[in-house]
Amino acid sequence: MTTHPLALIGNGLAVLVAATERARRGLPTLVVNPGGPWGGYFAGVHADGVRWDAGMVLYEFDSYRMPASAPALASYAPQRRNDIGRFCATVRDYVARHQQTRPIAPPSMWIDARVQPDLLLANRVEALPQLVCAEAARRELALALDARLASPLHARRKDGWAHHAPDADAASRLNHGRVLHEAVFAPFAHQVLNRDASHLAALYHRVPWLPLYWPETLLAALDGRATLAPSTFWHPTGASVADLCRTLAEALEASPHIALRAGGVRIAADRHGFALHLVAAPHEVLRAGRLAWAGTSRQALDACGLAAREPAIEVRLPLLLALLRVPRAALRRDFSVLHLVAADTGCYRIGHVSALRGDDNSGDVRLVVEANADRFAIHHGRLDGDAATLDAVMRDLVVAGIVAEGTRARFSRLLRVPSGLPLPTPVALDAWHADDARLRDALPALHRLAASAAPFATSLSDQIVQGLALAEID
Repeated sequence: MTTHPLALIGNGLAVLVAATERARRGLPTLVVNPGGPWGGYFAGVHADGVRWDAGMVLYEFDSYRMPASAPALASYAPQRRNDIGRFCATVRDYVARHQQTRPIAPPSMWIDARVQPDLLLANRVEALPQLVCAEAARRELALALDARLASPLHARRKDGWAHHAPDADAASRLNHGRVLHEAVFAPFAHQVLNRDASHLAALYHRVPWLPLYWPETLLAALDGRATLAPSTFWHPTGASVADLCRTLAEALEASPHIALRAGGVRIAADRHGFALHLVAAPHEVLRAGRLAWAGTSRQALDACGLAAREPAIEVRLPLLLALLRVPRAALRRDFSVLHLVAADTGCYRIGHVSALRGDDNSGDVRLVVEANADRFAIHHGRLDGDAATLDAVMRDLVVAGIVAEGTRARFSRLLRVPSGLPLPTPVALDAWHADDARLRDALPALHRLAASAAPFATSLSDQIVQGLALAEID
């Protein structure tokens, strides 16, 4: 019986990267896709003749944690929150081998009935003095700055926070002050979550795109002494990140060094490695010296025949995505990504896909609109069917000054994901760690990727680095 040196189980980006990097070096690999498109979330959607990303997907090629030279891949520690920031150059160099990219125009936000520089994703603190609440926010932060600096909830101490404390709402109030929190950060949280962020662990505040600034940084910016460099993001030129996944998938499927199987598996470990039993072909046994798992730890336990001790407890956002092509002449605003902070729309983000891609020669432009489906329904009321939902999306675009009133989409597709983005609640994080501990006892030699590598270690950059790190292990 053939024993494969390494078996990868999963369909996500980390699996694609690991398998194709090994194939590039002539190393044999078994890949088992348990179901779903290659690339997982990053596979995107093919519609209207192009491959769309499922909402905002951008590359980050620099960070405040990035060292002068790229660190060894073996040092990557996914359970150390934000460790991926050290590997931005590694991600940049890998992507450059497959795609041409371009820095995007800085994101912006819709607040106080106008467009401002983006405080949510891009760290553009020059927006602060322009806010209606600026003077009140400045007075509040100046009055209590010493107490904020000494607090255990100060954002500089977040690397030491446990996953169950503090909550993201409390951390925002302490670091941003009540005025800024209630004017900017809480409204955006409500747009995304349909409630405040008090049910989320602050250590993972970036999962629903919530920032966490140091109070002294905010006060300096409010005084006109901005001290924080804005973030820069990159996007594939004339393409999408989903196109990268398709390129890797085609290389995987064509490689003579990669053996492919599909369907669920049952796993057994012995002194020789791992035995994999395909559910669809129970009499076929595949053997591997090493095994990497890219699903959840709970799914791995199930594949080992070990029932979870506790029921799964997850909170997931119900997502609504609208893929649109509208006449370029109807566009009323230049932008790349616009976050909708104000409560006068049912959506929380709009991406100008054509601008991100650099597609400037067409008479039409493509937009992708993101919303929490529950929040959208509350804002717009009862909507019967796709046509009414699309009309409501277009009304939001008019309110935010994106398109002219009466604009009709020349192409549209609505995507509804009732259980979309998983959220970092303390209960869900407790369950993750319990499942992880049990899986480590059952399969201590298992390599963990994506959802099983660490809580919320599934970002674009995380998965690229995970795949590259695994491919380095002979």
